[in-house]
Amino acid sequence: MIRIEHIRRHATARPDATAVVDGAVRLSWTDFADAVGRCAAGLTEQLPEERRARPVRAVFLSGPRWELAVLLAACATLGIPCTGLDPAQDTDRLARTLDLLGPSIVIVSSEHAPVLDAALGAAPGTDARELLRVPLDPPAESTRPSGADAAGGAAGPNGLPEPGAHVDAPRATGAASSPAHADRAAGRPEFAGRPDPGAEEPVRPFPDLLASDPPRRLPEPLHQESLAVVPGGSRPRVTVRGSAAEGRALIDLVDEFGFDAHDIHLVAAPLWQPLSLQLARTLLTVGGALVLDDTGDAEVLAALIAAEHVTTTMIEPGALGRLLVHPDSAAPARAGRLRCVITPGRHLGRWTVDTAWARLGPVLHLALTSPETGLAGLLTPEESQVTRARTGRAVLGTTVVVLGDEGEVLPAGRPGRLAFAGPHVMDGYLDGEAEFRTLDTGADSGAGSALGEDAGERRFLVTDDLGVLDEHGRFTLTGRAGGVRAAVRDRAVDAALFRLESDLLNLPCLRDTAVVRVSLPTLGDALVVPFIAVAVGREATGYAALRTACARRVPSIPAHVIAVDHIPYSPTGRIRTAELLRAVVPILTLNLQLEQTVHQEISA
Repeated sequence: MIRIEHIRRHATARPDATAVVDGAVRLSWTDFADAVGRCAAGLTEQLPEERRARPVRAVFLSGPRWELAVLLAACATLGIPCTGLDPAQDTDRLARTLDLLGPSIVIVSSEHAPVLDAALGAAPGTDARELLRVPLDPPAESTRPSGADAAGGAAGPNGLPEPGAHVDAPRATGAASSPAHADRAAGRPEFAGRPDPGAEEPVRPFPDLLASDPPRRLPEPLHQESLAVVPGGSRPRVTVRGSAAEGRALIDLVDEFGFDAHDIHLVAAPLWQPLSLQLARTLLTVGGALVLDDTGDAEVLAALIAAEHVTTTMIEPGALGRLLVHPDSAAPARAGRLRCVITPGRHLGRWTVDTAWARLGPVLHLALTSPETGLAGLLTPEESQVTRARTGRAVLGTTVVVLGDEGEVLPAGRPGRLAFAGPHVMDGYLDGEAEFRTLDTGADSGAGSALGEDAGERRFLVTDDLGVLDEHGRFTLTGRAGGVRAAVRDRAVDAALFRLESDLLNLPCLRDTAVVRVSLPTLGDALVVPFIAVAVGREATGYAALRTACARRVPSIPAHVIAVDHIPYSPTGRIRTAELLRAVVPILTLNLQLEQTVHQEISA
């Protein structure tokens, strides 16, 4: 997130201009600078000198909200990497992620506090007594407060407490009443985050930090690095990037999208998603304003876009789908301010692209992104009208090549493994073991024509994605080389399934679909193909198109096609396969049993 020196620069140039909007709370750049400075000072008091000597890391479990934006900027000011965690992941995985990160500070909203407590209880390598917990809400409250209620003091003109106002810090839920807890509630510096044997963990609520004295001088930043958690996989992985690469990537994003101080950016994707956080940081750095939404509700999103004159937004695929079918989604297009909608586009199909163009205008940018590669590719609104799904071009600053079986750079039109280089790409994993390859792509290597002006010796991250480059530099994903479930080990079948899914995403008669291969006692080795019809009453067309496509692409595996009302997505654009199967497999099993019963009766 943005550091306080950048915030103060904007506050000097435009002191009353809006920086952050969250419901009724509106922070000017002056308010934002004051809040970040106070929170940074409060956090500094809680970190004893001996702790500052080793890497200090923070994590957060919270949706987008102004308190989180302030704390993220405070951590950036102190050089403390603050990593978002997906609260939807299972307890064991979240516990292992905490052990891997080894945080000193945990920022949590009241709705996600039970998730954090369960994970801490299951994390053998994380001592809760050594963690500083920063609750964003007063723990005694069951609903999210705002403004003066959130801070427990007198409200200022923007819903924030007046500087120096008294703050009532409630005792942490489940904590015993003790002198140590009284020190913690009073925010005494001498507590300094030291573990209390009689308490689960040190607690310093956000309102306490906000009431800290303004800093006379902040310490030098501790550690310059950026961390991001990789979703999925057999074990947790965390990517690492240095500050130099982050700065270069920011410049490339500004050049790519033309961001400036007049932009108003709606954050409609969780900030634990790396691209969402990176875009928010970029807009604040250039002086734009952030509008935060934690609801994902289509009516709320449409109203915010219109009322706040939003120009750009990062929106998760599920929320985008709900927005496009809502009758109010045409209002932003009529207003004419919205110019850029960014969403993870690895699994979005023709219906989404066409409907977004019709209702919002030519604004939808499909992002091909991962924690490892960062924003690797982009499909612009105009390109999406003439190219297939899962196609994009490398963003500014990023180079993509296709590698053969021997690691050689392949020319256009030859399929292979995709490799990426550039400032968006990670430096490595926190625990090592990333596959990088230094490629001599100069003229003598014979690969210069494949890279054009990017020729030269560069360090590439080799991914598990399979793809092909065309003569215009666009790449198309064609499959995955690794990470395939045990039921799909056959590489030829895996490639056929990937092509099948790509074909289905380009069908205009479907709103959405998924292809999942299962091996179950009730269904056997089969494909489960749920779909959402383009309109009510058009299910028969969807059934016919899907069955024909499945029989053509993968004739050796039976396909069970079923119409559904909803396909669950994670905010990163991945289909939540387990949740989807829990919903449809019992119905498919019952239908199969009924068909077998009917056949038996006919035979009898």
